[in-house]
Amino acid sequence: MKFGKPLPIVLAVMLCMAACAEKQSAKIDCPEISRGCTIDGLTVRTGQQPQILKPFELIVEWEAAGAADITEVYASFAMEGMDMGLNRYRLIRKSDGLWVAEVTLPLCVRARADWLMQLEAKTRFGSKQYLLGFYTG
Repeated sequence: MKFGKPLPIVLAVMLCMAACAEKQSAKIDCPEISRGCTIDGLTVRTGQQPQILKPFELIVEWEAAGAADITEVYASFAMEGMDMGLNRYRLIRKSDGLWVAEVTLPLCVRARADWLMQLEAKTRFGSKQYLLGFYTG
C-alpha cells in the first residue's frame, strides 16, 4: 500500500484531536482551606489547618452530577516562582464523589506561607484541573 500526502494530514488531524481532549483549569483563592472552598461543584477542605512537614487529611468532594465519571484524582503543591520538588499525591476514592488522601506540604526554605494546590481529576473524556491558593497556619 502506498501512502501519499494524505497520511500527514490524517496524522495532523489525529494529533489535533488528542490535544483537544478536555483539559480545563479553574482557579480559586481559599483563605481558610480547613473550612472548605467550593468551585464548579467541587468542595476542597482539609481535616486541620495545613502546616509545613505535618501530615493532614485532604478531602475532595464533587456534586453528584459527573462524580461517577471521575477515575483518578491527584493533588500537588507549589509556590509561585518556586520549585517545591516532586510532591504529587493520588487521592483514594471513598465513594462516588468523595476522594481523600493524607498529604504533607514540603519545606519552604524562605519561610513563605502562600501555597498553590493543583488538583487534577481524570475521566475517560480527559482531565480537569483546579488551582487553589491557600495559606499555612
